[in-house]
Amino acid sequence: MQDALQRAATTLATRWRERAHIDQLPVGDRPRSRAEGYAAQALWPQLLGEAVAGWKIAATSEAGQRHIAVSGPLAGPVFASRVQADGANVSLASNRMRVAECEVVFRFGRTLAPRAQGYSRAEVLAAVATVHPGLEVPDSRFAQFEHAGEAQLIAD
Repeated sequence: MQDALQRAATTLATRWRERAHIDQLPVGDRPRSRAEGYAAQALWPQLLGEAVAGWKIAATSEAGQRHIAVSGPLAGPVFASRVQADGANVSLASNRMRVAECEVVFRFGRTLAPRAQGYSRAEVLAAVATVHPGLEVPDSRFAQFEHAGEAQLIAD
């Protein structure tokens, strides 16, 4: 399965770089679970040679989850090359979603390292240094992202 996840990540990262879209991943390359989707997603920074500037969470509302048929919120990296300064112009020419979303951006003052036990709300809030308004211009490599399925969306 690792070879299939590598091919999936390579396909999606290539489409991301080209700002191109696909209908679906080849059947044999599709991640089959949330865990496999995240495993494919984890390959992106190295494939792209991109630094991760932060993380985003998508589908945070039940309505949003129903819209794209996922079982819960989806996390994904934000690459440093795509973070824009205040006042920047952003083209939507190759963006199929054609939307900008208001976001709340949290800048952490310290790292919350991975651990088996989840962090409490108080621990997370104590790690937040500042809070900022932000805009996200989301897109998907899938032409019909709302039908791609949870594992493929996470990989994307």
